[in-house]
Amino acid sequence: MINLGEKIELEGFNEMESSEMTIIRKLVGNYANKLGDFTKLRLHLKSVHKTEGSSKFEINGLLEKNGKILNADMTDYNLFMVINGVLERLKKELK
Repeated sequence: MINLGEKIELEGFNEMESSEMTIIRKLVGNYANKLGDFTKLRLHLKSVHKTEGSSKFEINGLLEKNGKILNADMTDYNLFMVINGVLERLKKELK
């Protein structure tokens, strides 16, 4: 598990290359600022339908804020689009 500060946890991201992790940290950090003061944000990455040269990514997101627990998930071939999609869904659920 990778911790970004005290409130953000990334599970299953240990095998990412450093260049990918740089983008992931920036993406998650930008959304963390948009989400405001939350208790916990956790993203859990799973590779599904993995074949040679291709794999699908599934991310389950959990956000704790103001005593509420919100969940969102998404699956796609583009890891960054999946992260963005899950975080956007969590942001929309807050409204």
